[in-house]
Amino acid sequence: MKLFLLSGFLGSGKTTAIQQACLQLMKQGIHAGVITNDQGAQLVDSAFIKSFQIAHREVVNGCFCCNYSQLEKGIRSLGKESDPGIVFAESVGSCTDVIATVIKPLQQFHAEMEIVLSVFADATVMLKMLEGIPFCFDDDVNYIYEKQLEEADVLVINKADLLDDSQLQHLKKKSGNRFVSKKILYQNSLKEEDILKWLKTLNGFDGGILRKSLEINYDQYGAGEGKLAWLDDEVEIISETAHAHELATRLINRIYEKIKQHQYPVGHLKFFIKAGEWQKKISFTSLLEPGLKQTPSLMRFEKVDMLINARVQTEPEKLEIIFYEAIREVVKDSNDKIISRRLSVFQPGYPKPAHRIEY
Repeated sequence: MKLFLLSGFLGSGKTTAIQQACLQLMKQGIHAGVITNDQGAQLVDSAFIKSFQIAHREVVNGCFCCNYSQLEKGIRSLGKESDPGIVFAESVGSCTDVIATVIKPLQQFHAEMEIVLSVFADATVMLKMLEGIPFCFDDDVNYIYEKQLEEADVLVINKADLLDDSQLQHLKKKSGNRFVSKKILYQNSLKEEDILKWLKTLNGFDGGILRKSLEINYDQYGAGEGKLAWLDDEVEIISETAHAHELATRLINRIYEKIKQHQYPVGHLKFFIKAGEWQKKISFTSLLEPGLKQTPSLMRFEKVDMLINARVQTEPEKLEIIFYEAIREVVKDSNDKIISRRLSVFQPGYPKPAHRIEY
C-alpha cells in the first residue's frame, strides 16, 4: 500500500486535491481510500469526500500524531474493506512535526508501507511570506506554518492560478531559492493536468529515506494552536415558504461578514449543505473573498441540514457569540427556524504525540 500523507496550513486546498486525485484514479481503475483528520468531531471534509462514494475513514478529536492508533486502525480498516492501492491521509491544518510523530513510527511498525509527504501552501500566502510581508496570523501560528513547509517531500504551492504571470514567476524564483532541496509543484487542483502531474510525482518519489525529524519548540507550537478557535455545528434550517437553502446562504454570509467586521484572521470557514440528494460545499480561506451571491432559485426546500467548520484566530467565546448573533439576525421577524444540533466550540489542546522519533 502507498500512503500519500498531506500536511499544510488551514485553507491551502488539501481536500480538493485529494478529491480530484481520487476521481482521476477511479477513471484509471485504481482503488483509493481517504482518511480525514480534525481536532473536532464534525468534519465538512468527511461529508464532502463521502459524497463522491470514496472509501473513507476519519481520525477525530485530535491530530494524527496524538491519535496515532486511530490512524493505524483507519489504514487497516480501509485495507480490509476495499484493498486500496493508495490511501490519502490529510492531517489537520494546524498540525506539524509529522515526520517524527507519524511517518517514522509508521515506517518502524509497517516497513512495507511506501509513504510520501506532500505539504500544501496557498500561492498567495506563500508569495507574501517570501516577500517578508507580515502574515495576518500571530507569530506563534506563523511558526506552525513555517515548520510545515520544512517537512515537505513534495511542496505543492496550490491555487497558483490565482496569481498573474509576473507574480507566479516571482514566486517560482523566490521559492526555488528558499527551498532548494525540495520538489516543488505549482498547482491548480481543479485542473486535471496538474493533478495527474502531482500523482506522477508521488508515485515516482524515492527520497524519503533521507528525512530528518524537525527541530521544533513544542511550547511555541502548542501556543500557536491555542490561539485558534474551533467552531463545529450541525444546524437544521426550516422554512415554511420552502426557501431553506436561501436561508443557509444568508447564514453563511452573516457569519462571514461578522468575522470580517472583527478582522479575525481566518484559517478556513467550511459549510456543507444537504437536502435529499442535493448537496453543496462552500469555503472561505481569507477575509478578502466576496460573500455568496443571494440569487433567486428554482429549488424549493422546506428543510436543509448544514455542517459548519470555522477555524479562526480569536477566543472560542467570541466565535460562539458571532454564530448565535448571525442565527438570530437571519430568522428575525419570521417563522423560519435555525436549530443548532451539535455545537462544539473550543481551542486545541497542547500537542502530545503518542510516538516521537527524533533522529
